Amino acid sequence: MQQVKEIAWSVLFVFGIKFVNMALQTLTMNFLVKGRRLLTFVFAFCEVLVYLVGLSQVLANMTIYKMLGYALGYAVGALLGIWLEQKLAIGNQTWLIIPNGDAYRLAYHLRDRGFGITTISGSGMDSNRTILLTTTMRRNIVLLNRTLSEMAPDAFVSILDTRSTMGGHITRIPRS
Repeated sequence: MQQVKEIAWSVLFVFGIKFVNMALQTLTMNFLVKGRRLLTFVFAFCEVLVYLVGLSQVLANMTIYKMLGYALGYAVGALLGIWLEQKLAIGNQTWLIIPNGDAYRLAYHLRDRGFGITTISGSGMDSNRTILLTTTMRRNIVLLNRTLSEMAPDAFVSILDTRSTMGGHITRIPRS
């Protein structure tokens, strides 16, 4: 019975360490891509420390159970890292919106909700279109998406992650 407890403890410990390591690694990569130097440094440093602790535990008296705990921690930790990154919602996104209906009415409504909107004339296969362009903080995308679902559910929308911006109008919209 004591041996089962020791195996279970070592597997849970390795799982926990790798779980935390992968969450940190996922956040590190996201901050690296977004050019956030200080956050990348802090998370990368912590990630490597946790990784070394986990690796040393797996390599000391390696068993199939520890390897399975390590692999499971890796997979679940990656999911946690993605979830955390989405909840933190750091950075900006640029949305290119091509509505089928009245683009100017939609632009007015979005501006009224605090979004900076630029209208651009374009020509599609069958007709001329008005394209709406906005760059917003990622934490505002729920409001933007809700507004588009209400007013232009059939609009074509292309979303780009924006690394940096200069000038223009990016308003902090309070969370609703």
